[in-house]
Amino acid sequence: MSNLPIRHALSVDVEDWYHDGGVTPGAAAERVVANTERLLGLLAEHGARATFFFLGEVAERYPQLVRRTADAGHEIGSHGYGHRHPSHLLWREFHDDVARSLAVLRDVSGKSVCGFRAPYFGIKSGVRAPIEMLGELGLLYDSSILAIDRPPGLELVSPRTPYRHANGLWEVPVAVLQLLRFWHLPLASGTGLRLVPPRLLRRCIPRLESEIGAGVFYLNPWELDP
Repeated sequence: MSNLPIRHALSVDVEDWYHDGGVTPGAAAERVVANTERLLGLLAEHGARATFFFLGEVAERYPQLVRRTADAGHEIGSHGYGHRHPSHLLWREFHDDVARSLAVLRDVSGKSVCGFRAPYFGIKSGVRAPIEMLGELGLLYDSSILAIDRPPGLELVSPRTPYRHANGLWEVPVAVLQLLRFWHLPLASGTGLRLVPPRLLRRCIPRLESEIGAGVFYLNPWELDP
């Protein structure tokens, strides 16, 4: 048996601090460039690479940030265009939002875009329409479906490891850690990594590794902002 440590995957949802609150501040309040550049510096320092799911709105406003990220060897994925929850959109609006983001990202980066993550992880397990649309748009994988129901239910509703949908699109879920033997929580996230006591995380992560192997961790650039 190999004694090498498991190498987990890191992903970044590139949005500004206000995208999660539904407000639109002036340009002076925008901090996404500085925060993302700080994260890029940390990754370069440690020789690590990640997948950056860019909002199309951010990529359109700061194309040089997308290019710098791609030039550093990181994968560019789509986080949609305007950070709207899929449940707040008609399906044709969802399709057009993703298509718009892909057009911006491909034009700015000069590279193909293979992956998508919905704002708020807003695609639910078993809902076919958005998955079919992502496949039609030429994407190869999605990372939007949480393997758990939202509170008050915290039970697993889909696999925690990558799996394929009926249309061939891969689903790559973010890591869900088991807590107290019966609760499952997306603790491998910015919020979890910031708020969960390190001692508890150190107990949960080896259990994840023993159960499913490598996991997908994620954060937002604004979570590094002092």
